[in-house]
Amino acid sequence: MKPQSISRLAGLFVLLVAGFILLLGGYMWLEMERVSAEIRAREELSARTEVVEGLAELQHRARGMAQALALWDETRQQLSFTEYYTLWRDSRTRDAGMISDEVEGVALYDKRGHILAPARPDSPMLDKLPGPPPLALLQRETSGSHLYMFLPVHADPDRRILLGHVGIKLDFTVGLLRARAYQFADLTHLQVDLPPGSALNLAQAAGHLRFATRLNPDLASFHDLFRASLIRLVIVILILLFLAAWLLGRLLVRPLRALSDEIDSLREPGGSLPNKPARASPLPILELENVRRSFSDYQARLSELHGNLEQNSRDFYDQARRDALTGAFNRRAFDEDWKSLGEDRRLGRMALLLFDCDHFKAINDTYGHQVGDLVIQKIADALQQALRAQDRMYRLGGDEFATLLRDADAQRAERVAERCIEHVLGQDFRQYGMSEPTTISIGIALSEGDGLTLHELQKRADLAMYTAKRPGSRKLVFYSEDMGGMAALVGNKEISAVFQAIENPDLIELHYQSVMSLPMAQKEYVEALTRIRFEGELIGPGAIFPIVQARNLDMEFDLAVLRALERDLTRGRLPAGQGVSVNLSAPSIVNAKVIDAMVGLIRHHPGRKIVAEITETALITQIEVASDNIRRLREAGCLVALDDFGSGYSSLRYLATMPVDLVKFDISMVRLLDSGERRQQLMMEDISNLVLTAGYQMVAEGVETRELLDKVISLGFSHAQGYYFDKPQAPA
Repeated sequence: MKPQSISRLAGLFVLLVAGFILLLGGYMWLEMERVSAEIRAREELSARTEVVEGLAELQHRARGMAQALALWDETRQQLSFTEYYTLWRDSRTRDAGMISDEVEGVALYDKRGHILAPARPDSPMLDKLPGPPPLALLQRETSGSHLYMFLPVHADPDRRILLGHVGIKLDFTVGLLRARAYQFADLTHLQVDLPPGSALNLAQAAGHLRFATRLNPDLASFHDLFRASLIRLVIVILILLFLAAWLLGRLLVRPLRALSDEIDSLREPGGSLPNKPARASPLPILELENVRRSFSDYQARLSELHGNLEQNSRDFYDQARRDALTGAFNRRAFDEDWKSLGEDRRLGRMALLLFDCDHFKAINDTYGHQVGDLVIQKIADALQQALRAQDRMYRLGGDEFATLLRDADAQRAERVAERCIEHVLGQDFRQYGMSEPTTISIGIALSEGDGLTLHELQKRADLAMYTAKRPGSRKLVFYSEDMGGMAALVGNKEISAVFQAIENPDLIELHYQSVMSLPMAQKEYVEALTRIRFEGELIGPGAIFPIVQARNLDMEFDLAVLRALERDLTRGRLPAGQGVSVNLSAPSIVNAKVIDAMVGLIRHHPGRKIVAEITETALITQIEVASDNIRRLREAGCLVALDDFGSGYSSLRYLATMPVDLVKFDISMVRLLDSGERRQQLMMEDISNLVLTAGYQMVAEGVETRELLDKVISLGFSHAQGYYFDKPQAPA
């Protein structure tokens, strides 16, 4: 290696150190950006949670106003004698204080759902009810988005004599802003992602709202402080580094060079040492120690800031799982804790206690919602004091609470329940102007490690709590087997029907609709559509699947549907060789039990064409597991269809990631072909051409006219389905 001068080595060292400082600063900058992105993501999640809670509160307020109108004597008089209906609608409802200023319109409907008189031009109402009340709809109109709430009006307290229906119309944006305070969501420019003139249930509105998230001032301050500190630190280090290089050159390099020159001078003939030999000064190190100390101080400040950010993140996480009114854990925390009990959802030894405030609706109606909130807070505090420190309390609904006691027997559960009742009875509610005492009813369900599932334990606790609320019953009731016949009394009839259909698939009645092959329009197979026959009534999918999704029963219900389909095929309710398709939800397509049942169905009926239609693909998070299960179904001889394509539940992404055979275009996409706008028609044509070029067969849903059938044939659709061919019907 060729010897190098000390000045060149010192310069190279300075450059290397300077480069290292710049790389370190860049790395710390990237880390700060990553932490900021995580915080923003959590804030967006909190904002979405706030909006969902605001929707629930808005629906609660709208239902309260509609209920007050439905119970008003003047409302019943207008349904019987309509002479003064317009005066009552335009003046009396507001003069009597029955509706708030955010209500834009009120209307009454007869028993068939037709409006009594045309609505005012400045506040139009629907001429006909879109469905049986109670009903909460979000509708996109030219004047904006509005919330419609419809409730039945009865002539008697037992609600057996129907007089008609009452409906109110609220400005959706104003109502949502007034529903609650928003810490994270910025609803200033709230947008409703719905086509003009369309409507949907308010419970499904959260996925169609577009809004911004408020900027976090703490995060912005941290960002500015970090940037300024980093820049200043780099500048100070570089200055010190070049100063050290200058000092090195002045105090070391120059003396060494002078000494080298002096030594070289000795090589010359007659050379001699100077009178005062050069002496190299020692290198100072105090400046380097100051730099180290400055860097250490900066690292300490950065660690403190990082710790504060982690604490804020934990606070955000806790707030998203806490009920804002009572401070108890909310439904989201309850569901997460349920899932943590085990992947197979089989329970060990534990007790579930459900608490319900007696006559809470009467308290709200008599004393107002503000007093009702104070009562709920008081009850929550009393229950929390009665429970142990490690016991979690959840607020599941308006006046419903729950707690889970692990490793608890009947005696311990009873002691806890009695202590809760005593604490509530010991509260003084007279301070809120109430003269009567407030009590609670408790339903207790025990799991003795006998393999109960979550929904079975919840159902038992519901039955026990309902029994406790009956007149003359004890205020705490354990579930017993003789309560099984009361299942229809818990909640509404649809909830009971879903639970019983899961246990007894014979209650499931499958209706079938033809899927025609094109262009000859010949029946190729039928789609199985689910209904439930319960207490002499046929319950449709519009009532079934919201309950299934709310109770997380997708996998259990799909298994029951597969058993019902096996029943129809075994009993010959479908012609021999007739193909059939069945819908599988997003949670089911990643569940091994459902896939095993589907494969068993295929093997029991060899030679019969079976199609699995995957719905709600946007909810699938385990893409790899879903793809593996789809390949397993295809290897067993099953065709796989991507259902509801274009409705918001499916996207082009899943065509590229999941191995499907058919793509079912949603009715909303197919109807674009009948749209008067050429842009929408071109979009539909381009999308269908893209799917067809990718090698997929296409199925058009909602074909109701010959003209529409000709259009889908011209676009290359291989199958069609709709009322033009037939309607869903039960097999003979």
